[in-house]
Amino acid sequence: MTQANHFQMTGRVSECECDLRRRLTPGGMLRMIQDISTQHSDALGAPEEVLRQHHAAFLLAKISLLVQTPIPAGVTLTLDTYPAQVRAAFHRYTTLRLPDGTLAAGADARWVLVDTDTMRILRRVPPELPIHYEHLKAAAQLDLGFPKPDAPADLGEERAGYSRCDQNRHLNNTRYADLVCDRLPLSRLEDDFVRRMVLLYHREVPLGECFALLGGQADPDGYYFAGRREGCDCFEAYVSFAPQEVPQPDL
Repeated sequence: MTQANHFQMTGRVSECECDLRRRLTPGGMLRMIQDISTQHSDALGAPEEVLRQHHAAFLLAKISLLVQTPIPAGVTLTLDTYPAQVRAAFHRYTTLRLPDGTLAAGADARWVLVDTDTMRILRRVPPELPIHYEHLKAAAQLDLGFPKPDAPADLGEERAGYSRCDQNRHLNNTRYADLVCDRLPLSRLEDDFVRRMVLLYHREVPLGECFALLGGQADPDGYYFAGRREGCDCFEAYVSFAPQEVPQPDL
């Protein structure tokens, strides 16, 4: 029987999710993290079609990714995910471990459950849905704050094109990671590795729609980005680098 407080899966790191140095990209990590979240919900008896029948859907509000060491192509990772509920926010902490058990990365995601008819946040899970986490405490939490430049530069326009969107007909949350990485200095991507990424999702970008991208260096090792559409921010992101593996306490 699947436990509500923990779910585990393994997955091989595909070369097509890796960068020019054969390291798993931040977007690739987020897709693996999204996959285990979906598999856990499915195993508990609440797949997307069941949520849809009850006019409910989970939307990702924010996520913080902390990478301890680059993850090479071809390895088999063990992923563990631990959900919890704090008032109306659904926390999900997920770890990615290398074959020898080394913690390679951790992610702290915050989701909200919404009524798809009104798009209002549901403060309580409908009793007929088997996804009750209110009795669970968050396994761990990562920092969701970040610095911002005083005056982000105009970086041009981006579009929610076909390859970036999902079945919900909007820019998939993992593709924001790809989008901002494409705007980072190539020298940093080649010489260093992405140590930390924070994404805040404010408004969905529908399929085919465009938005303005703003950004700039926020600190010596970090970069800030924001997408703006119809006068409002649709997302914000922060990415920082490390020049080498940085040992950290196990979370």
